[in-house]
Amino acid sequence: MRDGDELVESAGADPWAAHLPGQELVPAYLVSRFAAQYRAIVDVMVEAQDTSLTGMSYDDIALKLRAWVSAKTGSDVADRLMHEDAFVLDARLDSLVRWAVLTRWQEPARTGEDFLRRRDRFQLTPTAARLHTFWTLELAADEDAAADLTLAPRAIHDRLREFATAIDERRFPAAASEYQQIIALHHGMAVAARSWQRSLAHALSGGPDPDKQEILWLTLQSYVGMWGEQVDIYTPAVAQVITELEPQLTESVWRACVRGALAQDASETIVENQTQRWVRTWDALGGWFAGADGQARRLRRQLRDLVAPWARNMHILMDTGGALTRRGELLDLVRAIERAPDDDTAWQMWDTAVGVFGARHLLIAAESADEHTLAWADADAAPITARFREHGHRAAVGKRTKAIDNSVGREAARRSRAAALAQRRSAEVTLRARSGTAMSEWAALTEPELQLLLEYLAIARVRGGESTRSAVTEDGRWRVTLTAPEDATTTALTAAQGQFVTRNWHFVLDPTKLAAGE
Repeated sequence: MRDGDELVESAGADPWAAHLPGQELVPAYLVSRFAAQYRAIVDVMVEAQDTSLTGMSYDDIALKLRAWVSAKTGSDVADRLMHEDAFVLDARLDSLVRWAVLTRWQEPARTGEDFLRRRDRFQLTPTAARLHTFWTLELAADEDAAADLTLAPRAIHDRLREFATAIDERRFPAAASEYQQIIALHHGMAVAARSWQRSLAHALSGGPDPDKQEILWLTLQSYVGMWGEQVDIYTPAVAQVITELEPQLTESVWRACVRGALAQDASETIVENQTQRWVRTWDALGGWFAGADGQARRLRRQLRDLVAPWARNMHILMDTGGALTRRGELLDLVRAIERAPDDDTAWQMWDTAVGVFGARHLLIAAESADEHTLAWADADAAPITARFREHGHRAAVGKRTKAIDNSVGREAARRSRAAALAQRRSAEVTLRARSGTAMSEWAALTEPELQLLLEYLAIARVRGGESTRSAVTEDGRWRVTLTAPEDATTTALTAAQGQFVTRNWHFVLDPTKLAAGE
């Protein structure tokens, strides 16, 4: 026998098999020469378990299998594949029974006709059913399961509060009911977290490619959809409930809760096993949410750190052969996120960079008079045109393509942007000087000041029933706070274009931490 990758099996029995689990024949149908036929039969049997709890007869299998193959390949191909020259169902079923994939038994004969027909029935063995379900499970299945656990941290917090209340009032059956829901939520969280970990480990290994980038993006979206900011909101509250309730959960209390969920004549062995399982779940919840370095916060930081390699590996950061890209800006963003002092600052940078802010509704002139009464929620999306430059595969040989000289236009655009930015910065300074005053006290506004004020009013508009509204601008530099007047008075602001009538807001404009760090 040689060490290394090339191993030669020695003759004789394996001494390990006398002490450890050995050969399993159930997976044999997956590597057989007729694996496609075997897998089709098992697929039909797995689907039938959703509607039949008593197995399938031979005739049912043949009928369901033909319909299954026809749906996958078409009726003409199915007729050819199911012909007796190409497929022998009896032999395939015998092999599956021999490999412990199927269990076979016979229905009892009650009439004379029963003796003339085939009375065999088949059902998947538990091991084969679990194996096939695992093998055919799609990658998106974990994401679908995670979607069912949306708002999981809040649900766990609510259930823990009810569990603590029931423990205080010595209502152990009610406490058991609440804790069983917590166990289900914890199991779902663990399944989703393992799915994210597997996806990250696979996508971050080796060189980047489009499929791995898609896996990273879907993983990040799944995490945000299931957890979002709830980890920061509910982790301290969950940890507080766990800390306050821990001294009360003695062994006798746990056993009383377990007995509240079981039958009165449950054996002591079952009670002991369930008690240990419940205690393990409680310890796992403490590891998830308690402490400054709990698993929930660590997972959130890991998903936050995913943004940097995802952005670095994107095709827009690769060599584009002289095409115009925003490579430099994106690299600066990645470096800034990596140097962020905490999670909140990193997410604020990300939200500001990608424009994750509230949607704005554009008022566009209607084509006909009848459309003026159409609500914006029912209207079609307005087309917003954009110009994109698409590069095909570049040849490695031949004359290099000469890039178009757009330097004059870029210089003019740069000067225009610089002038607009200078006007905006000047308007910010003048509006900042008016901060802390009512609008009725303001002097006339210039055009840039009026345009900037309208933008601030749209960002921090006060909704019905609110007296004060505060919001951060899209560039993340300013926080706008509007306070409604107590007497509901209005004022008219004078500008070069005319007058702007609005409520007499008390206007406050403060720089954010992001602006202070510039």
